[in-house]
Amino acid sequence: MKTLITLILFLGLTITASAQSESVSTLNNSLKSFETDGCTMFVDGTPSKPGLWKHCCVEHDMRYWFGGDQKDMDKTDLRLKACVKEVAGATWAELIYTGVRAGHNSPVKNKTHWSWGWTTERANAPLSSLESDYIIEEVRRLPYDSELLEKFIDRNFTNHNAKF
Repeated sequence: MKTLITLILFLGLTITASAQSESVSTLNNSLKSFETDGCTMFVDGTPSKPGLWKHCCVEHDMRYWFGGDQKDMDKTDLRLKACVKEVAGATWAELIYTGVRAGHNSPVKNKTHWSWGWTTERANAPLSSLESDYIIEEVRRLPYDSELLEKFIDRNFTNHNAKF
C-alpha cells in the first residue's frame, strides 16, 4: 500500500511539474511585435488597383508570425492563394502562390519566415493549447478591426478543418 501511495504521489508531482514547465516555457517564449509589409517582395495589387490583395498578404504575414507545423504552413499558403483568387482571379493567385512556395526553398531568407515572431526560435510543430491561448490574446491586441481579427482567430483556431 505504501508503494502504491508513493507511486501515485510521484505521478501526481510529475504531471504537475510537466504542466508547470510547459507554462513556464510559454512565458519565456513570447511573441515579438507583429509587422507586415504587405506582399513581401511583390506588388500589393494591380496598377489600376494598387492594394487589391494586400489584405490577403497581411493575413498571410500574421499567420507566419506565430507559425505552427508544416500542415499549418501549407494551409496558410493555400488560404493566401484562395484570397487572391477571390479578389483578382486565378492568374494572380497562382503567381503569388508559386512565389511563396518557391521562397520556402530559397537560400535567401526573409526575416518574416514561418514562426518568425517568437523571441526564441520555435520548431515547426503543432501549437500547444497554451501557445494558442497566448497567440489569440496577442492577435486581439493588434491594431486592426476587431471583427476581422475574430474571423482570423476563428479560421486559425476554431475551425481546424475549415475549407479555404
